[in-house]
Amino acid sequence: MKEFHLQNDAGLRLGVLDFGATLTALELPVDGHYRNVLLACEPADYARQSAYLGAIVGRFANRIGGARLTRDGQHWSLDANEGTTCLHGGSQSLHNREWQVSELAGDRIRLHTRLADGEQGFPGNLDVNLEYRLEQQDLVIELTATTDAPTPVNLTSHAYFNLDGGDVRDHLIRIAADHYLPTDERSIPLGKTEVEGPFDLRQTRRIGVDWQDHPQLVRCRGYDHCFLLDGSHDEPAVTLISGDQRLRMEMYTDQPGVQLYTGNWLAGTPARGGGEWQNYQGLCLEAQQLPDSPNRPELGDPWLLPGQTYRHQTRYRLIPTDK
Repeated sequence: MKEFHLQNDAGLRLGVLDFGATLTALELPVDGHYRNVLLACEPADYARQSAYLGAIVGRFANRIGGARLTRDGQHWSLDANEGTTCLHGGSQSLHNREWQVSELAGDRIRLHTRLADGEQGFPGNLDVNLEYRLEQQDLVIELTATTDAPTPVNLTSHAYFNLDGGDVRDHLIRIAADHYLPTDERSIPLGKTEVEGPFDLRQTRRIGVDWQDHPQLVRCRGYDHCFLLDGSHDEPAVTLISGDQRLRMEMYTDQPGVQLYTGNWLAGTPARGGGEWQNYQGLCLEAQQLPDSPNRPELGDPWLLPGQTYRHQTRYRLIPTDK
């Protein structure tokens, strides 16, 4: 297991572990001091934590209900690692394997791995390539994948952000989404629904406002929902502002959805430097295809076919602000 450290001329610094292609740090100067905006643990602890801390997840990120696939009369049983659900591609997938480094420079790193046919129950050999690079104030994540048999593909970063070290419920957020996916008791989408109440994040608001005034938030202990993104890729899909209002992060992506997860089950996850993370100390903004879509055409078509290339680009832009 190796950790790599990147830096660019703008002073942005990134830590990357080959295990899980995991992000271990993202640092930039704020008020003359470096501020790390990512949650991490000690390298030796990544194999035993279950929060997917900073890792790339897939071959299908988020959830597939019933841990099964059906296509053209064929059926596949998947690893059911969350009750009857397949979560993030199964218990042994991209997040807990050692990736191979194919290129390393001062401000970028490329890694690759293969998910074998039948691994965690999925069809097809899937070759995955990943690049992390620093461009001025941006962390850019680019993923591509190819397959030799039809297979659903949905890859994303499970990085946990905290822009000021406090409770993320004090962060401000805006998401350019008119619709989201409410979920059932297994966190499987019920169907597209117009945003309302605390799910209407089209105007900037504090995450913790009306925190437990909605049955969806009560059941999930916070946000763990996919928002269907609107508008141009040139506009931020998400804007996140630290509770101390000294730092803003803009997220741009070419994916149709973003899962907002507010770290509702983080408690007990080992922290870097000792101790443990607590609930709501980090949040995830996971750009992705829509959950449970492999078996539900109304939620999109995430199936990748031989001869096609899966592509995903997400950009996180960090901007210190004048309060």
